[in-house]
Amino acid sequence: MHQRWTRIKGRPFNLRSKLLLLFVILILFPLSLQGIVTYRHFSSTVDEKTEHFTIDIVRQINTNLDRLLKDLERVSLMPLYDQTVLDILAKYEGLMGSATWAKSDDYMKMKLFSSAQVYNRPEIRGIHFISNSGILFSSVDSMAIDSVWDSRQDEWFDELNASDGEWVLIPPHTPSYYTVNVAEPFIAVGRVIREPKTLQRIGYVVIDIKPDAFRSILSNLNFEKDANLIIVDNRKRLLFERNSAGGPSVYEELLKHERLWQFGSNERITLEGEKYMYVQNNSGYSGLAVISLTPIDVIQKESRQIWTFTLWFAVLCVVIVTILAVILSYRITRPLIALKQKMVSVEQGEFSMRVTSFSNDEFGQLGRGFNKMMEEIHRLFNEVFVLGMREKEAELSALQSQINPHFIYNTLESINMMAIQQKHEEVSDMVSALGKLLRYSIDKVDRLIPLNEEIAFVDSYVRIQQLRYGDRLRVEYEVDEGVGELLVPKLILQPLVENALYHGIGDREQGGTIWLSALTFANELIITVRDNGKGLEEGEIEALNRAIKAEPSYQTWQRNDNDELGLSNIYQRIKLIYGERGDLSVDSSIGQGLAVTIAIRLQGMDGDAHV
Repeated sequence: MHQRWTRIKGRPFNLRSKLLLLFVILILFPLSLQGIVTYRHFSSTVDEKTEHFTIDIVRQINTNLDRLLKDLERVSLMPLYDQTVLDILAKYEGLMGSATWAKSDDYMKMKLFSSAQVYNRPEIRGIHFISNSGILFSSVDSMAIDSVWDSRQDEWFDELNASDGEWVLIPPHTPSYYTVNVAEPFIAVGRVIREPKTLQRIGYVVIDIKPDAFRSILSNLNFEKDANLIIVDNRKRLLFERNSAGGPSVYEELLKHERLWQFGSNERITLEGEKYMYVQNNSGYSGLAVISLTPIDVIQKESRQIWTFTLWFAVLCVVIVTILAVILSYRITRPLIALKQKMVSVEQGEFSMRVTSFSNDEFGQLGRGFNKMMEEIHRLFNEVFVLGMREKEAELSALQSQINPHFIYNTLESINMMAIQQKHEEVSDMVSALGKLLRYSIDKVDRLIPLNEEIAFVDSYVRIQQLRYGDRLRVEYEVDEGVGELLVPKLILQPLVENALYHGIGDREQGGTIWLSALTFANELIITVRDNGKGLEEGEIEALNRAIKAEPSYQTWQRNDNDELGLSNIYQRIKLIYGERGDLSVDSSIGQGLAVTIAIRLQGMDGDAHV
């Protein structure tokens, strides 16, 4: 792996190339990962929502069909409650096809009755009453329909004739009793009419339904226009089909391969090489099955658009990042390359080489340090060769050891001054806060300090985090008067605030609030760090408290739960300093955040007895 980083095809892999590659990878990898995860999540979400939406639409279509058929069934029962209709039908008893004519008065009465039933019902083409002998009374204009009709010439009538008084749904057919051309086949609801007292059959009622009735149901629902819809009865006969984009009949394809009832009510299928989402809903009332076949390509259309947008956006980002990476890597490595060239000359024995241009950043300090080093090496080399070599090694070690806290403080102060000069207030605030954190944390950890200093350290940490999280992070301090002078162990609050930030509210889009409170109660100092994050369940809190207060062991340090380990360390420090006078506990509930409480019993309120 090291050779891959240092050489590619025999050429040195320099720092500039490494920085360039690193910048590109750091942007490209998360961007690609985010794009893939976003696409997969969006695609699965769209598929799932489309599936549920289609199921609801199909169920609603079947519900509307049931409502329509129940209404038509009620219409078919109306003759049984009108004695005039029953008397007229009974008057023309005889063998089917034997009738010749009926009285005009009877035609008029039946016309009025049937016309009243179709009033304001645009889905009904006509209601027809047929006597046993073949006299036909209809709501349709007399010029468009026969007044005497022999039902034996239509096969569909056999199904109605075979019914035992129950209503039947007759699939699309073209009745022969119409004297005009019929544009589309009708679906009919029919019933045998029996005399209520004798139960003798006296005729039939047939209600012709327009195919537009089914289209009207679809138009009132937001059904996918590119999806196929099939409505079949319990004998697999097609009642209605709507194909997407005028394509071939899917019903014929399913029927040809005997796969109409093969599939479940909701699954993915393949027909003629194309994938569909198959959704089926059966009516317990009418026995009708509503089947929706939506092409997977239609469902994933939006997903593909998102994928295309994400891909082009990623390409644009890579181009921009590559350009910026080239510029930044050149600006960063230019002084290092100049220093490297000077050092190559020194390796060849030219000890007079010096860096002439200095910046105000760390590279400038390195250049000045290089010049000082060269001056000292040149002096020592001229005095005694061997002694000079030894002195040179010592000087190098000394220079390396200068990377100490004071060097870091000075460097941060230089960066701070540069930020102030460039009017970068946020950078200046972050550097100042970081300097305070370093000065505070490098000092002895085990000593006791006033609580005010510990809270000030926490405030510096919070200021840095607020530059990252912005308004999403809110921290409130509730410290009673006089409590700030009490002595507490150093570095016991910042880990609690950090834990509340990263695991309580850090991953919440709306952010959250952290409260740090300190008060004295019943001769005890109570310090609480609380957040309004997601919280923990009761069982998890009990396990966490047990783990915190368990005796430390090698296995404890091998665990990966750093949060538990950090709380355990704070608890051990409190116990080491205060013994039974100190304690740490955790409390939480789901949705109410988590609270960590430190309790220290004071031996006196004079500020020194509790040390």
